[in-house]
Amino acid sequence: MSNFLLRDPDCILIHIPKTGGSSIRRGVWQGRYDGPAFGEIPADWPQVFRFAFVRHPLDRFLSAYADFTQIRGYKGDMETFAAITMDESIDYGEERAGRKQRIRHHTIPQTHPFNCLHLADEIYRYEDYAAEVARLAARTGVEFGELAHRRKTQHAGWEAQIPVALRAPLTAFYAEDFTRLGYPLP
Repeated sequence: MSNFLLRDPDCILIHIPKTGGSSIRRGVWQGRYDGPAFGEIPADWPQVFRFAFVRHPLDRFLSAYADFTQIRGYKGDMETFAAITMDESIDYGEERAGRKQRIRHHTIPQTHPFNCLHLADEIYRYEDYAAEVARLAARTGVEFGELAHRRKTQHAGWEAQIPVALRAPLTAFYAEDFTRLGYPLP
């Protein structure tokens, strides 16, 4: 998605949508950041610790669908949302002028070069969020109170909500995420 230079203590958040990054940036760093920088880490940013959070690919897809239907006003079904997600002809970059572009921006694979995950010094997992945030705090020395979960949506697990017919095409689309991030295939 976009990268942020967090301030005091300084580090770079490689923010992949629907992995808890908004809570980190706005909650833990309480708005002390520069950015966003889309698809790159600017050369003039300092050489500091870089980190990202990742999430099970199908759970992340479902969370994005819930975000778009519960918060952003999307009225389409999950099959149409998945078709947009997997449509390589739809742009996903900085401009994101229309809804389809915004959907693609939030659902491209975590390992896609645009997300800059390959530049992370450390990768944390959303599945154990509280412990991982505590580990991040210990690594960076940042202090924070109770962490408010921002942009949280309500949904069951992906197994209960993603139709069986969509699982194989989505798994194929996110194949590199499953492989490189070590998530078990469905």
